[in-house]
Amino acid sequence: MKAQTGNLTTDVNGVAKPTRGEYASEAAKEFLTILEAVAVAVPVPGFGIVVKLALNIIKACEESHATLEQAQELKLRIKALVLTLVNELKGKKEGEIRAQMVQDIGTLQSLNNDKLARNIEQTNMLTKLEQQIATFHAQQQQNTRTLNDMQLSMVDVKAILTQGSRAHSTSSPTRALIPANTHIFHGRDTLVTELVDVLVGGPRQHICLLGPGGMGKTSTSLAVMNHPDVEARFAEHLRVWVPCVKAPSTALLIDTLCTSLGIYIKSGNPLSDILMVLRTSPPIVLVLDNFETPWNAAEGQSEVEQVIRDINQIPHVTLFVTIRSLSPPCEDLPWHRVHLRAVDATAARDIYISWHPKGNEDHGLPSLLDLIGHMPLAVTLMAKFAASNGLSARDVAEEYKARGTAVMGQGLDAKTSMDVCIGLSVNSPRMTAHPEAFQLLCAISMLPAGTSYQTLSKWWASKLIEALDVLKDTSLVEQNGSTIFVLPVIQRYILHESRFSKQIGMSMIVSACRFLKTHVSDINDELYKSHSAAMSAEEGNLEAVLLTTPENHATQDGSLSCVIRDGFLLLAHHQRHHSARVNIIERALYLARHIDDNILQGDLLFCYGDTLFRANQYNKARKQFEAALNHFLSASDRTRAAKCRLRLVAAMEGQAGETFERFQEIIMDAQADCKAAGDKGLAARCLLHLGNVHFRFHNNPTALDLLMQAEPVLAQVKDWEYHAECSRVSSWVHYYMGQYDFAYACAAFALEECDRIGDAHGCAGLHNDIARILSASGDFEGSLRSHLRSLEIRKSLGLPPSPTALQGMGLAWAKLGKVEDAYQAFEDSKLQRLASSDPPALSPADQSRIACTQFFLLRLENPTLIPTQEEYLLLSTWYSNDHIEKILALVP
Repeated sequence: MKAQTGNLTTDVNGVAKPTRGEYASEAAKEFLTILEAVAVAVPVPGFGIVVKLALNIIKACEESHATLEQAQELKLRIKALVLTLVNELKGKKEGEIRAQMVQDIGTLQSLNNDKLARNIEQTNMLTKLEQQIATFHAQQQQNTRTLNDMQLSMVDVKAILTQGSRAHSTSSPTRALIPANTHIFHGRDTLVTELVDVLVGGPRQHICLLGPGGMGKTSTSLAVMNHPDVEARFAEHLRVWVPCVKAPSTALLIDTLCTSLGIYIKSGNPLSDILMVLRTSPPIVLVLDNFETPWNAAEGQSEVEQVIRDINQIPHVTLFVTIRSLSPPCEDLPWHRVHLRAVDATAARDIYISWHPKGNEDHGLPSLLDLIGHMPLAVTLMAKFAASNGLSARDVAEEYKARGTAVMGQGLDAKTSMDVCIGLSVNSPRMTAHPEAFQLLCAISMLPAGTSYQTLSKWWASKLIEALDVLKDTSLVEQNGSTIFVLPVIQRYILHESRFSKQIGMSMIVSACRFLKTHVSDINDELYKSHSAAMSAEEGNLEAVLLTTPENHATQDGSLSCVIRDGFLLLAHHQRHHSARVNIIERALYLARHIDDNILQGDLLFCYGDTLFRANQYNKARKQFEAALNHFLSASDRTRAAKCRLRLVAAMEGQAGETFERFQEIIMDAQADCKAAGDKGLAARCLLHLGNVHFRFHNNPTALDLLMQAEPVLAQVKDWEYHAECSRVSSWVHYYMGQYDFAYACAAFALEECDRIGDAHGCAGLHNDIARILSASGDFEGSLRSHLRSLEIRKSLGLPPSPTALQGMGLAWAKLGKVEDAYQAFEDSKLQRLASSDPPALSPADQSRIACTQFFLLRLENPTLIPTQEEYLLLSTWYSNDHIEKILALVP
């Protein structure tokens, strides 16, 4: 009669006896696992027979009535038998083996099972085993040299033997525990909380921290794994650290897993050992740090992928992977993926100060941190460099610009040297197997603003684009939305002269010029708006690439130099309309300084002057226009001369203080140029400028008459930029005449025209014009919105806030009762006017505007203040008389 007791079967005497399944798992599996490992790894004669012996033992045990204690004894003696065989390989004498074997066989007999004794056939079996082992021992002694040669190719055999001896210890296997936290760790608290929640709550999700070296993936994983909630959920031996950085193959990855899990007895299939241990484990987390090493190994990813998929099949095993990549391994697995990006400015500052407390009062620190992109490791190494050398942040920044990433530590590992850290990715097997990937990395490193895949493949690196996946797999490029880019620190590393390919550099310069030539168009062309948008999207990259042009390539005779000079000029013309940046035009002027070409020199100077004019630098702009005019006259180019004269008039209008006769003289010279050139469109521009001059000298009826003459001609020749300008000047005339409805209609039409052709600079100015008209009409909320829109457009162009807009917002807020806002707006307007004024001294126009702003500030403090006659005249320069009365009533 048999009865069930829990998971054990009892006989009639109530003695617990293992079930058939338990015998298989407790004795047979372990016995076969050990013997198969030895039999496979070491070709010892007789091992196959021993395996048959094990099978007989299993069969006998299944039918025996041995107690659980006897089964355990059998298991221990089986271990001893195997270790005896193993020890023979380590130099045991034959007599010792014979005695030990006799004792083991006797122990098996002591189980008192006749069938077991018969199946074992102990006498014959013992004799055969003794003979075979003795034969092997004799061969070992006689063939020492041959065996030594074998040992050179049997590293794994030695490992098995050594591990077998360690496994005989009665202590538990040692696992690789999670290292301690980094003591300086800032900016990742929210992320750590998020990842802790993933581990301790809800269904299993593997975690994958993605990103380049130096972002703090390892530090973040340590912070998570050492979090109290994670420690409470997973015991110490169930949080296993698997350092993959030295496992550049599947075999070494598996060996690393065995070591980290404390697996020393192997079955001959170490992956099976790993999976068996994991299957019988409680819920466990494996932290696979620096997984890019095996994942990007030269042998490929298929075998490593299979390891991950096999582990994934075990539902209570969670993988926590850190990898230099943009995507996790085996993307279809249930990953909670996080792409680790740079920390924010506050966290970067905290990291720096933790290493270098004196940096707390360093005003140059924000600029330094921006320069290195807030990358945690870069910040750490920069702080250490500053502290050890007693340098300020500004000094460190200069050293970095001169020496590159070499200043970021001289250590031998990725934690103490940025060059080593980045080099691990750049020199990885995946990169070395694809040399074109490094060329592509050089190309993208020249694009500080990043670019889209479409632009990269079409314009910058069409022949290298297939290598992009390699850069993503090694996390040497980043992707944010559709923008592909290289981090600033990695850029600096790649662009160092010792690594960067000059051939790639020249190829990028030519590509930039080709891009610019393809997208060039006049502001009045139908494609101007779309072309300008494309150029604006790449403007930062185009500028950065062109500024790397060696001087000899831009000044030599030949087609390449012409292409490069044209590229500079095309980008400069774009920037004068859209950003008022001067780096390109100033560099172009420097490169062309020795070229004897009046047209080229004049075009460059004209473009420079117009760029300065749009930045309200009227005095500087005037000088450039005058120099450009001389070159055009020397070249007898009357059309260019006429355009230059008219821009000179505009610059003089911004300065104020010139006489009507001087303006009229220059415009008449321009009209003579237009007549000689036969350009009626330019002649209409002359009428426009003459009307503007009459308006500024308060000859409003004459001004309107001239503007009305110019408008239809400008429309006829499709000069839409100046057609919009004509409507804008008309709105000014109507505003000062108190005709606000007409003024608004003209300004709205001009705004629509500028928006249609893509003249963003004109749109910004017209929004301020409309805001002033709305203020005069009593719509102060509308005035605020329009001024705000002007500021937004200027910001998109990279321009500072308009002092005119800030002053207008101050007036609107004053009327709406927001005195503090009004006060701040007036103060900011005054400061911005001073900052953007035309050096070396304030122009009369700027002085006049600042005086108006100062009066508004005083008026806020004393609402009963009445302007002096001089102050009233200043106000009337910028506001209509009717509007001034409303302004004086703004504050009760």
